[in-house]
Amino acid sequence: MKPFFRAVLMSLRYKWSILGAVVCAIMISFLWSFSISAILPVVQVVLKGETFHDWVDSEIENSKNSIAKLESEIADYKSNIADESTAEDERDRMKLRLYTSEDRLESENALLVRYDTKIKPYVTDWAPDDPFKTLVAAMGLLLVLTLLKGCFLVASAYLTARVASKTVMDLRRIYYRKALELDQRRIDRLGTSNMMTHLSHNMLMVSSGLKVFYGKCLREPLKMVTCLALAAYISLPLLLFSLIILPAGYFLVRNVSSRMKRSTENEMQGMADVFQTLIETFQKVKTVRLFNGEQAERRRFRKNANTLYHMSVRISLYDSILRPLSELLGIISIALAILAGAWLVLNQETKLLGIQMSETPIRPVTLLYFYALLAAASDPARKMTEVVNVIIRGNTACENLFKTYDVENQVRTPDSPVPVPQHCETITFDDVLFAYKPKQPVIRRVSLEIPHKQTLAIVGGNGSGKSTLMNLLCRFYDPNRGRIMIDGVDIKDVSPRKLRRQIAWVTQDSVLFHGSIRENILYGKPKATDAELEDAVQVAKLHDFVDTMPDGLDSMIGDNGSHLSAGQRQRVAIARAVLANPRILILDEATSQVDGQTESLIHGELESFIRGRTTIIVTHRESSLCLADRVIVMRLGRIVSDSTVEEAVENSRPFQHLFKRTA
Repeated sequence: MKPFFRAVLMSLRYKWSILGAVVCAIMISFLWSFSISAILPVVQVVLKGETFHDWVDSEIENSKNSIAKLESEIADYKSNIADESTAEDERDRMKLRLYTSEDRLESENALLVRYDTKIKPYVTDWAPDDPFKTLVAAMGLLLVLTLLKGCFLVASAYLTARVASKTVMDLRRIYYRKALELDQRRIDRLGTSNMMTHLSHNMLMVSSGLKVFYGKCLREPLKMVTCLALAAYISLPLLLFSLIILPAGYFLVRNVSSRMKRSTENEMQGMADVFQTLIETFQKVKTVRLFNGEQAERRRFRKNANTLYHMSVRISLYDSILRPLSELLGIISIALAILAGAWLVLNQETKLLGIQMSETPIRPVTLLYFYALLAAASDPARKMTEVVNVIIRGNTACENLFKTYDVENQVRTPDSPVPVPQHCETITFDDVLFAYKPKQPVIRRVSLEIPHKQTLAIVGGNGSGKSTLMNLLCRFYDPNRGRIMIDGVDIKDVSPRKLRRQIAWVTQDSVLFHGSIRENILYGKPKATDAELEDAVQVAKLHDFVDTMPDGLDSMIGDNGSHLSAGQRQRVAIARAVLANPRILILDEATSQVDGQTESLIHGELESFIRGRTTIIVTHRESSLCLADRVIVMRLGRIVSDSTVEEAVENSRPFQHLFKRTA
């Protein structure tokens, strides 16, 4: 349960709400036990046609009679012991009975003092002198106690919900922040569906667990303890005898709980699979429809949903097993108490199986009161087994959440990062080797130097390592071997955040956010001036389509720019990169989606923009090489050609073969 208690520790920052919940739980348990302990004797007295005045006088009279009887017995025992004609064995038995009677006399005297000096004055001053009025007063008291208990229940529910919701909000914020800090390998391995499951389904389970922890897990044990404490006051040995079945019950509940934990883990994976299906289907719905894949997607969703259904049903089964199990344990406990107590009362004994159960013989009314307390304790005990499922699910959810970001990142910020130099010299790849999977290198011993202000084009077939090289430069991954340096400083020694402030990357995917065109462009530089924004719009040639839209730059573009064409999305992405004014600009198939005329216009504007900064163009299109000073050709993670564009066209066989094949 350590993961769940980490969440509990996080919740302790809301100490006043927790303190309020604890106070409410204490008051609820007190009112619960007081209702049981106060109302039952009232009803018993009234049904005899008596009042509390009669009852207390009767109890005092009974105690006096018992004392007189015990004193007589003690005198007889002492006389027999003093008689020299009494046999030695008989004298020993008499001494044992004498000691027992003296203990009972002491208990009866204490009981008499309690009734005569502590209870009777209150009864005389406050209790009604009529049986019916006594019953009316008791019912009124019960109503007031129930109303108070209800108020404390409402307050407890509100406070526990507040603590749980606040803690889950903090967990979501921490998880989201940690997720943004995870290295790219970890994000790739988790996948969007798992992260969505953590932020939605798992967080709900944590919230439910915290509500139960600060609600029922506080209230019900306190209610149970107060009832058992009163029962122990009557006869602790009898109480322990009735609870002898609890160890066996503990092992049964533990076994069911372990099975429930495994089922919960499977349920979470099933939920992730459902999310994965939904994400892929709705993000790629056009492809699904184009290839008539609706039926296949329905089958896939039905399969995942069916798996999730079976996991949920299994959890419900284990949960349902706990309820009758707790009731059975409660019935066994009460049955043991009834059998043992009835034997003691019927035989007026104080010992059972040689064990002292009480100082004086238990009276029938007292035994009934004992049974009522056990029954009252069994209800919160049953509710406690009901929350086992919720706590286990909350613990499993916390375990998965903390497991996600407790893993140390492979791409780490140094403890003492070196200041990031403003790039003005060279970018150097020194004998770089990198593999996404062990023994499957994608970059193979690449050495490359890119002078400041140079525009380098990287070309090559799919899977040759072009974009991976850019991933390494942005430090989304670290090389398995070798170094990447900017102006002679290893990028592993600098803060990744500060490194990336000098870099802008336009990918062929044209990643945009839900919002307006203006908001997406300003994402590169939120505090940009209107003049800077206008310059970026001009470079990307956005006016061609923005001016035709009703709201201009403030037009909403939908999820991932779904209201724009592919070419328009790429131009917005270019404008965002231009506005960021980076020292290093990466154009990864940045104009692959625009038409030839627009591409020429963008190239004309970019030509002046890239002057004065280092630019890397990753492309399959020969038309994009017009901006480049130099071109390298990659094949299977190696550089196989490095020259100017003119030299490559004239002399580089890899270059000629590549563009002849793709022409």
